[in-house]
Amino acid sequence: MEFLAGNRIRGTSAEKTQSVTLDGTPQSNSGTTATSLSESITVGDHVSKALIVLVTQQSGSTTSVKVGSNSFTNLVITNGGSSGTGTQRTEIWYLLDGDITNNASNQVDWVGSAGSRVSIGVYSLYNVDQSASGFVSSFAYGTASTTTGEVNSVVSGDFILDILSANSSTQPTDTLTEGYNVLISTNRYAVSQYDASPSTDNDMFYSNVTGAEWAWSGARIKPISKFTDGSIFYETDTNKSYVLYRQGIRSKQQHLDRGLILNGSKLFNHRG
Repeated sequence: MEFLAGNRIRGTSAEKTQSVTLDGTPQSNSGTTATSLSESITVGDHVSKALIVLVTQQSGSTTSVKVGSNSFTNLVITNGGSSGTGTQRTEIWYLLDGDITNNASNQVDWVGSAGSRVSIGVYSLYNVDQSASGFVSSFAYGTASTTTGEVNSVVSGDFILDILSANSSTQPTDTLTEGYNVLISTNRYAVSQYDASPSTDNDMFYSNVTGAEWAWSGARIKPISKFTDGSIFYETDTNKSYVLYRQGIRSKQQHLDRGLILNGSKLFNHRG
């Protein structure tokens, strides 16, 4: 990477961002008839943090997911079965840096309606894009013994993870790095896997699902930019120019007003 005068920078597309990084070990908890569950996770001294909560349940729904009084944002909810209307459910929720206590234990509290076979899992990440567009969901459902969930269109620095709820008497076999697995009851598993250095397209399949129904949710989590607001970055490998802003894309006239005339440039939207 070459640093030029002021905030004009040259480098490859991969050098434009940090990499999303896992902070410690994912934690999990479960209950057969729970309407509330709590789990604590230790968060390190990092910037641009996010907590990711993964929920599985049968025939219930989530009322709230919080750390203290701070509510998580839902990314995706998936029901299982052959048509996506079954009783198995997976959910992914996220909480951003400003609502997380830095360098301390954070207790996640889940509350839901009356259901059964509930689990929650918590990942702590940092170097995470703090905008809503930094989280991209995927989903799949079915009844076959091998699941079909995929997370695609991944770029350098991304982090991917998933959650599977399976009506299975045997533990589903994952294909990536296991975050955790929970045997909630004799025939109900919640399993999560992740990849900190994923490929462009990723089959996040599970095998050995010996039951009638499963539901799967996945997430692609994007990294923050390395550079400050207004940095002009020229990608030497793609011949594209970017203007980095944390408050959204500036209009062409706004750029002209600021004296930034970049013929053929592309604006890189990064909210922090």
